[in-house]
Amino acid sequence: MASIFSREINHISDRIFVFWLVLVLLAELTFFLSSQNLFEDFHWVYEFACGSHVLHGTVFYFYVLSLVNPTFQFKKKDLLHVIPFAVYMGYKTTTKSLGLVDCLEEGGCSHSDNIYAVISVYMKFLIIIAYVGSAYSIVWKIKKDNQFKQINPYGVKWIFSIGNGVLILLATVFTIRILDSLEINFVIDQVMLINIIVSVFVISFVYMYTKYAYIFAHPFENVAAAETEGFKKLDDYLEQEEEQYNEICAYIEEHQLFKDGDLTLRKLSSKINIPEHTISQLINRVTDRSYSDFINAYRINFFIEQIEQNAHEDQTLLYLAYECGFNSKSSFNRVFKQFHEITPTEYIKSRGSN
Repeated sequence: MASIFSREINHISDRIFVFWLVLVLLAELTFFLSSQNLFEDFHWVYEFACGSHVLHGTVFYFYVLSLVNPTFQFKKKDLLHVIPFAVYMGYKTTTKSLGLVDCLEEGGCSHSDNIYAVISVYMKFLIIIAYVGSAYSIVWKIKKDNQFKQINPYGVKWIFSIGNGVLILLATVFTIRILDSLEINFVIDQVMLINIIVSVFVISFVYMYTKYAYIFAHPFENVAAAETEGFKKLDDYLEQEEEQYNEICAYIEEHQLFKDGDLTLRKLSSKINIPEHTISQLINRVTDRSYSDFINAYRINFFIEQIEQNAHEDQTLLYLAYECGFNSKSSFNRVFKQFHEITPTEYIKSRGSN
């Protein structure tokens, strides 16, 4: 959340993503209270936080909508989507007030064998599954749509990846619950296992979200959007796109910006005065590479130029790696092998043998 708030939030999808992270914090709170046996001391906090899990499906649904629809805005009728959560909380409150469920005595409703508590667990899953299924149907529609080729491919990859991730996460947790209800206990601490699974999921996707700035770009900035800005023909748009790409390359080469080991997309954007999402889209469409691979290609080529000039005879490979913009020997070796399928040392030896 801090990473997202550190920049200007322009699109509603970012706000929805922040709210989703808030829900994740509430989920982690339930795991913490359960693992520390604090359920009884913070009973209502636990129950509300546990009930908020229902909203994950709803938020995921609206997150996908906000990504695929450039004009998406919340309307009053969208408040109807709060009803499933209200019904779920109403059911839990009613069963407790009637004495049908006593979560305090049973160590938490999520762990209870009480039939009414079990129903509440499956109500939660059904609500989440309904929303995730609806959102995933939108994801598949995007994948099959004829406009797919005009969409920012990284934006679509993000939508498709997070859609697959949510499905896998939900299926895994649901399977654990089913096995538990069948008294097939293959783990000692079910809550801890689910906590680990959720945490790995969250860390993975938040890492992707914050590492790659192209995720921030709206995935549907396509030719139609360009036409509204004055490009009447596709050829004109592509020509303008190529000019911008060449401008980016010329500036990087002239100032050798790739030598900066901390050359983030944001830093390059500020130097060249071109929006981050525009740079990332241009690089991907022209080179079919990510921003990091694009910059690393410059660094590797510069290293090879130094080797051609026999710079390695006077300097260590680590020194040359730093000169090229790499921050460590391991990252240098990894990237070089990614581009040439051999290590820098092997490359130098093969050059000597030739």
